[in-house]
Amino acid sequence: MTDTTPASFLSDVELSFPPAERLGAKVEYFHFLPHEKSYTVNVYFIRQAPDAATIDRVMRECLALAAAHDGRFMISGGVYLASGDDIDVHERTELLPWGKDRFLCFDPTLRQIGVRRYGKKHFEDKQAITEVGTIGTGDKVDYPGRPVNPVYEGEDMDEEVDDATDTQRAMVSEWLWYGYCSPESIHRWIDENHAAGDGFDLAWIKAFAGRALARKRAAEAGWPQVTDVDRLDQAFTSLHDQGICAVQWAGNTMAEGEQAVWDAIDDACEAGVAEDHYWGVCFFHSQDMDSALQGEGLRIAFSGVETDDEAQTLRVAQLICQTLQQHGLRTDWNGRADTRIALPALCWQSRTRQD
Repeated sequence: MTDTTPASFLSDVELSFPPAERLGAKVEYFHFLPHEKSYTVNVYFIRQAPDAATIDRVMRECLALAAAHDGRFMISGGVYLASGDDIDVHERTELLPWGKDRFLCFDPTLRQIGVRRYGKKHFEDKQAITEVGTIGTGDKVDYPGRPVNPVYEGEDMDEEVDDATDTQRAMVSEWLWYGYCSPESIHRWIDENHAAGDGFDLAWIKAFAGRALARKRAAEAGWPQVTDVDRLDQAFTSLHDQGICAVQWAGNTMAEGEQAVWDAIDDACEAGVAEDHYWGVCFFHSQDMDSALQGEGLRIAFSGVETDDEAQTLRVAQLICQTLQQHGLRTDWNGRADTRIALPALCWQSRTRQD
């Protein structure tokens, strides 16, 4: 994969944005996915962001300028805090003055600038702005009712145990909070690991698993009826139907993830799926889920089946972004084939599954 972004895919537009520039901010204005007919205005405040009301006013004025330039298409606005004049998209902090699941945009049909919820049609031309939330390299979004990375929290996570028991404790907690394993399967794996001679305190681990499950069940009671992980499940199912082999919890590393998607394609073909059905792949691994549990969002790796065909890889990424957005998940991607797709506001809430 190369570092080159085809001009036909992401086209910068030269336009001045005085409302932001007067505050020392830098602005990106580009035509994103031309065949989808959309523009994006990203405003980067340097080192310090103004208050929420100022951000809202500046962004509306910038979108008005962009709409005056070309009001035929949807224009979305992004707000970021950069640590210095040299902006690095991997180090920026996203500001969320309209909430973690909403964004400011110009709607060409309504001819209005307002706030829209990701994945929804409802449009608010005015919305009360309170404080500015953030997500990214700096501050993290606080999701009410859920501790930050519950995998490593809880009073019994600090209890002194031997190394083998500590290792098994961490594994059990991950199995529970990742949400892919039923309590019954977790207890079977505990027994299997103990029988294999892993040397941990079986009674302690069994009791710990019960307490950890109770903590998670209590947390689930306060979760929304449809969580971000539910939306992710639906999006990945849709991607499979569209020819993208989408694999969740694809091992623990990028290498394991890459192997997992090719294994999944082989398995699907053996089960009767046409060999030419899949033209792309995507996945995330356990370290990505750990980041999501810490409030840092999720990252998704992707590739074309023809791995040396960059144009195909970019089409895969475009379809992934589009599908995730259709299911109400915000995406952040710089349009490059060598950069994973981020879901910066995804809250990892995966309910306990049953056998």
